[in-house]
Amino acid sequence: MPPIPSTRNIKLDTTQSDIVQWTLTRQHSKIYFNKQPTAENELTDDNTMEMARILLGILHKEEEEEKKKENVRLLADRIKRLYKHVKFSSKRFVNCSIQNTQKSKIGKLLELYYALSNELQDTLALRLNFLLSAIKDNELLGVALCEVLCWKEQAGKDYIMSLNTEQLNYFLIEDGKIFFRDNGDMKWEKMKRFYYVLHQYQAEKETCLNQLIHIKELMNSSDTKAVYYKMIEQVKKEVLFKTHAKENLILEYLSFWFFEFNQDSTVNITDYTIRVLQSYLTAENNMIIPDVTVLLYIYCSGCRKLVAEDKDALRIFDIMDSITQAVLKLLEEGHDSFGGLAILLAFAQFTLHYIRIDLTYPTWFESTFVNPKTTALTKRMHAVFLKALEETIPYELPSILQVHGKAMLHHSNDTSIITHIRTRLLELGVDNSLKRYPETLGTPLQRSLATNTTIDDEVRVAIEQFIKREGSIPTNLLQNFVFRRQWFIATFLPALFSYDNPSMTDAKFKLIKALKEKGKIPETVYRELMQKIY
Repeated sequence: MPPIPSTRNIKLDTTQSDIVQWTLTRQHSKIYFNKQPTAENELTDDNTMEMARILLGILHKEEEEEKKKENVRLLADRIKRLYKHVKFSSKRFVNCSIQNTQKSKIGKLLELYYALSNELQDTLALRLNFLLSAIKDNELLGVALCEVLCWKEQAGKDYIMSLNTEQLNYFLIEDGKIFFRDNGDMKWEKMKRFYYVLHQYQAEKETCLNQLIHIKELMNSSDTKAVYYKMIEQVKKEVLFKTHAKENLILEYLSFWFFEFNQDSTVNITDYTIRVLQSYLTAENNMIIPDVTVLLYIYCSGCRKLVAEDKDALRIFDIMDSITQAVLKLLEEGHDSFGGLAILLAFAQFTLHYIRIDLTYPTWFESTFVNPKTTALTKRMHAVFLKALEETIPYELPSILQVHGKAMLHHSNDTSIITHIRTRLLELGVDNSLKRYPETLGTPLQRSLATNTTIDDEVRVAIEQFIKREGSIPTNLLQNFVFRRQWFIATFLPALFSYDNPSMTDAKFKLIKALKEKGKIPETVYRELMQKIY
């Protein structure tokens, strides 16, 4: 508490002249004293230095714990008496203690000072922030705090609560760097330090989160969305392919800041994520890309915690509704210039991967986006959706592609994107028939030998007939284009372009050219498939 200014229009010769005013104004002696305090009856360096020397003696002397506690109590009694008679300077005591302590002993000094401070609570002669402010080396302070946390966790927590803003920001960034660099694998004491530092940002959650997502310096590139898609792909591989994930104190705590995992929170992770990405795009100096993997890891941890606490059934519908509304709002804006759809779909995938109820990701995706009876998408929104979804195909997991492709094949005539999905699945070496959904999002359907043989045989027969007819397109192919157009474009053409038989390569390309000249291969499909070849 700062000293209260004097309201009396008098100046004192000594403290005895007016003990009340001295108590209020002792830190302003030059203003309120005709004579400065003398060594005889006022504050003296000797008194303070003696107390500091006693503290250092206790610090360096090897004694039993009980004996040390007794010495601390005796020292506290002496400081109380001096403080009461205005003969003790907290600042000089702290500075003397710090200056005469080796760096390797700073942690022990913090422990001893904590015990002494507790004994002096009724006087406030030695507060924790006095000592913390005197330690100018943040790296040294960090080591000392870890030692204190190992000694007594409550003491470490109390010290962290007393850090100033500059020190808090330092540890937020430094501990955040280690945490996200090592994928959450930190020593216990550093994890606890980071945990209690985060507690100090309760009232400034978004400020803290904004710093965390910019810790990893991801430099801007010509294709920001591709950077985001790769980030999302990385997290999906880690999350969806793992059967068990280790719980993490930091991520669990951060997830509690969001409404999805804590009904009392006012911050919604879906809204926050979109807002962050939009603000990045509109910023004048946007050289550093926000690291969205931080938010994805927090989200996954929140889902796991809900399941562990058996709260998933209570929260699932609020969570999915939040995602759905965020998606609709995004598509309604008429563009997705920052990859927002991919991130929101990832949230939905993680939710329904961890929380196993009647609602599955294929069901949600189908009803939200492609089923004309249930979707809320307008034609304009659907066009934005298709464009955004198609951009993610090169970075999407095969199981997710199979879900998206199957849903659209059943309800939609968007042959271009279906062809693109099938081609990509073919490249990945998994089933591209889109006849059924994979059982889990982490396990794609594999290609069956019968299916592969059938389509390869059809391609081979078509080329053989083309050769036999001396360059004329087989009649059955033309019929398939008319009566089985979707199959022709989404299944036959990708198989034709990727067909590998050295003896038929020349004939294959002549057949492709003939189909192109007859207008049987849409221009966009032709370009995409040719790019895959070359």
